[in-house]
Amino acid sequence: MTSSPVRRSVLAVLATAAVLVGGLWAGRLAAGPAGAGRHLSAEKIFGRIADRLDLSDSQRIQVIGVLKSHREAIVTQIRTVHAARLDLRSAIDAESFDENAIRARAAALGKAEGDAAVLRAQLRAEIMPVLNDDQHQKLAAFRDRAEGSGDRLAGSIRDFLSK
Repeated sequence: MTSSPVRRSVLAVLATAAVLVGGLWAGRLAAGPAGAGRHLSAEKIFGRIADRLDLSDSQRIQVIGVLKSHREAIVTQIRTVHAARLDLRSAIDAESFDENAIRARAAALGKAEGDAAVLRAQLRAEIMPVLNDDQHQKLAAFRDRAEGSGDRLAGSIRDFLSK
């Protein structure tokens, strides 16, 4: 997986599911190992998103409080999804092709991602009331932009493979 689609995935999840930091956590779920020479910092990502949303100091404290109250669940989900993603990758990269093993590991990853999505939705439900109407609109714009990246990627792949 290249760093560009991972970065887009991180931004998409950040904006859509967890409002602020739940997405950064989900991004780590999807990213697997960080790119060479890069260090993902939850603090930097949170700061960047908080700045883009123009969160007040009070809002930042409230959002961080919500996230801290779910710290163990967030960390557990990150580890669970990451492990399931690695298991699937191992099945895909195995010497011999085993469709059943791949499908079983993909199903396990799907369950882990489903559990993570429920947690992100819970975080979102607790964080959204902290934001004002302008911040809600900014989040919607972030989400729209991020959702469009999948269409652009699919179009780019279609164009590349049509040559």
